[in-house]
Amino acid sequence: MKKVALLIALISTVLLSSACNTSPVQSNTSQPLHTTDKQEGGKVSNDDAANSPDKETDMAASRNDQQEIETSDSESQPENTSMDISATDSLIRSPEGKNLSQVEWTPGAPDVSLPMKFGKTKAELVIGLDHPNGTKAIVYFPSSSVGWSLDMSGADNSEAFEDYGDLQEGYKMQATLHDFDQDGINELIVAVGNSLIDECIWVYSFTTVGDLRKINPINQELSIAGQAYIVLNGKELMAPYGSQGLFDSYKYVDKQFMQPVY
Repeated sequence: MKKVALLIALISTVLLSSACNTSPVQSNTSQPLHTTDKQEGGKVSNDDAANSPDKETDMAASRNDQQEIETSDSESQPENTSMDISATDSLIRSPEGKNLSQVEWTPGAPDVSLPMKFGKTKAELVIGLDHPNGTKAIVYFPSSSVGWSLDMSGADNSEAFEDYGDLQEGYKMQATLHDFDQDGINELIVAVGNSLIDECIWVYSFTTVGDLRKINPINQELSIAGQAYIVLNGKELMAPYGSQGLFDSYKYVDKQFMQPVY
């Protein structure tokens, strides 16, 4: 009997010891990913978070982005440098007849935008319906949270716009960037037309100003009329007219457009 009692006591001791060493079941309850207090129990301190690999990667990326902003003096082009539209529908073409438009908007379509960068200044061209009526073409500067409407005067002889400023059906508005004088800062070209006999072209330059919220940095450099399209060739802009292969030529010289006399 004593041997049996001793054996039972020994078995109980082994079972109790095994139960104490068993890991608890993991909870399915979601836990916070980060904590800010350094305590025992697995919470991460601010110092530990700052030294984590992910944090170091984020800081390195931030430094690289800042360096790109500070050292880049050249123009930043959108990834898609031209739209997939036919040459016959293009309002802005190369001498070879290829489409150069980077953005297009037609009446009734959603707003479209063209990312831009003038030197170190980021901007965005937004084209679409204005409210309560009319057509908007605004250059927005995210750094200052301000937008300036483009000066589209000089299109009085065109039938592109209705009395209230709405773009007529059958017309479209296209835009592109082009560095006429190769100074590293692009000029903005906007064209409105029907790809037949009526087109208006505007060219805008950017000027560095002290306060983007008070001074409009976008200046209209050229406003002309054409027929079907314009041609960009280096410093020269050509607007064909008539059916005999004639065109008006405008060259960008000393920060202004001049019409050569032949």
